[in-house]
Amino acid sequence: SCITNTFTIGGTVSGHNGTGLTLRVNGTTNLAIAANGPFAFGPIADGLGYSVVVFVQPIGQSCTVANGSGTLAGAHVTNVAVICGNTYTLGGSVSGLTGTGLVLRNNGGDSLAISANGAFTFSTVIADGGAYSVTVFTQPNLQSCAVGNGSGNVAGANVTNVSVTCVLAPPAAPTLS
Repeated sequence: SCITNTFTIGGTVSGHNGTGLTLRVNGTTNLAIAANGPFAFGPIADGLGYSVVVFVQPIGQSCTVANGSGTLAGAHVTNVAVICGNTYTLGGSVSGLTGTGLVLRNNGGDSLAISANGAFTFSTVIADGGAYSVTVFTQPNLQSCAVGNGSGNVAGANVTNVSVTCVLAPPAAPTLS
């Protein structure tokens, strides 16, 4: 008869607020996490690869995994670290917008189309202490917009003071032939 040794994949969760964290190993097995402390998946056959990821982020937080992948080698894995921290929204207000086509971008990748004056909020949250840099990616038709308070680091609260002010664009200079 053939005996396959099995082991667990585990570690510790820290910084978790207790709401909605789910980990996944090898793309198939989920584990709901309700509190900080130890966790373990298993049993998993010796010699197999493993990959632990955050499958569902907790509400208001972002969690990362360290030491989350490798190959089982005759022993339990106990050094997977899941570290969670609070996240916050980034937003502000737009004024003077009369044209269409305004697109803002945060950190060079999170785009937000704006069609009217008023409040806006980017959909991607930012970890506490994380940097943000809001720029105008696309100017609206016949207008020029500038960003105020558009960069900094999140400091334990939602950022709500980014201002975008739009004015009529000056006409293009005539070309001489």
